[in-house]
Amino acid sequence: MANEGRTWKVEKLVTDTVHEFLCVYGHFYQPPREDPFTGLIPNEFGAAPFENFNEKITEECYRPNAEAGNLALMSFDLGPTLAAWLEQRHPDVYQAFIAADREHRARYGIGNALAQAYNHAILPLATTRDKRAQIRWGLDDFAHRFGHRADGMWLAETAVDQETLSILAEEGVRYTVLAPWQAAEPVTPGEPYLVALPGGRSITVVFYNGVLSAAVSFEDEVTSNADVFAATHLHQQVNEARAERGEDQLVVIATDGELYGHHKPLRTFFLKHLLHRSAPAHGFEVTTLARYLQTHAPQRTVTLRTPSAWSCAHGVARWDTGCDCTEGDSSWKHALRAAFNHLAVRLDEVYADATATTLRDPWAAREAWLAVRSGWVSSRAFWTRYGIHGHRPLRKTRAEAIRQLLEAQYYAQAMFTSCGFFFEDLDRIEPRNDIAFARRAISLVWQAEHIDLQTEFLADLARARSCRSGRTGADIYRDLSAVPEGALAPLAAPTSTSETAA
Repeated sequence: MANEGRTWKVEKLVTDTVHEFLCVYGHFYQPPREDPFTGLIPNEFGAAPFENFNEKITEECYRPNAEAGNLALMSFDLGPTLAAWLEQRHPDVYQAFIAADREHRARYGIGNALAQAYNHAILPLATTRDKRAQIRWGLDDFAHRFGHRADGMWLAETAVDQETLSILAEEGVRYTVLAPWQAAEPVTPGEPYLVALPGGRSITVVFYNGVLSAAVSFEDEVTSNADVFAATHLHQQVNEARAERGEDQLVVIATDGELYGHHKPLRTFFLKHLLHRSAPAHGFEVTTLARYLQTHAPQRTVTLRTPSAWSCAHGVARWDTGCDCTEGDSSWKHALRAAFNHLAVRLDEVYADATATTLRDPWAAREAWLAVRSGWVSSRAFWTRYGIHGHRPLRKTRAEAIRQLLEAQYYAQAMFTSCGFFFEDLDRIEPRNDIAFARRAISLVWQAEHIDLQTEFLADLARARSCRSGRTGADIYRDLSAVPEGALAPLAAPTSTSETAA
């Protein structure tokens, strides 16, 4: 869907007396924690007394913020993998997110929720085809859950390049949020800017306030009292010269949504008091990005630093070659990324070859597969549209093989979940989960086509080593939970002591 014709409807402000606005943005997201073979989340001992961190964070953050009425006054995104889990395990909390957006639409004619690129992958590191799949999956997931197309999209780690923005605009996304240091020139945080794109398109970007967002995230004393925060920290960000000219100003505080109650206990109450009382009492109108953009069209253009992200000073090296944004030796990141990239190429080759005589357009079918596996579209409707003959293969075994290959493509996307590269060490739960998704894709290809991708992948993984434990990616792979007999090609013995499990 192109964005021609979807321009902002800019209306005159109801009052000329309010010129200072506050928008709190919450990025609500959890990576998929389920074992890809069983669909169950293993017990995570660090989450005790809860079974896993999803349960822990729900009770510390998601439920309290829902009950406090904070969601309706914020801009937020609800990551698809978290949304799916909440829908199954805590439907009341899930419905609170949906209801907040519905309430905002009823009141202001536009929702306050944004979509999120589906698997929280670092899009500048993805292929063009995978960028498009991640964006379309995120938009489709949002539309199914919230009942309307998303106007904005949150990019994982705000990681951006020009191609990502171009695809967003082509798909009808009108705005995204970035860090101020992602601009290649001085900008005014909170002011909307246009980024010019090929083909005469453009997209709006809003830069959050880096000073306040960092203070809220990392300085406990800053969020100890909402009244003091509004009276001092908020007002310190007001440009007096612009205020004297009567120019409206927006302060955007953007953080992980989990900050309010999980990362920082009791901050749910700080947020509630700030949004409901303190900010309005000190002259700030609480708003959302979508609502503000209805009345404040971009007046200037900006050039971006690309690729760039909000939590890496080295472009996107934190999730690729490694950099000193994390402590210690991060060379394992390059080796792990190379292993995943190599596997992705092989998975794509097998998929394209095996489906060439069955699917009209294998890659369009892959983009449509999310709706089938999520239960939004029937298998029959999928085959009617994407099967070469307008129906599924007559042989059930072949139809099952195509299903397995499509599922392998789904897990090939999941293995690039950014959390696997974010932290300082390979021998952690996050890289292990990404490796587990890769193993699931390998298993599905083995069952569908009897092609062994495991041997090469293990050789590649052996090059990634934890500087803390000395274990390699291959060691971690071999230590993953057991799978049903025949689900994988026979596993060869380790070729060196570096692959021996600790």
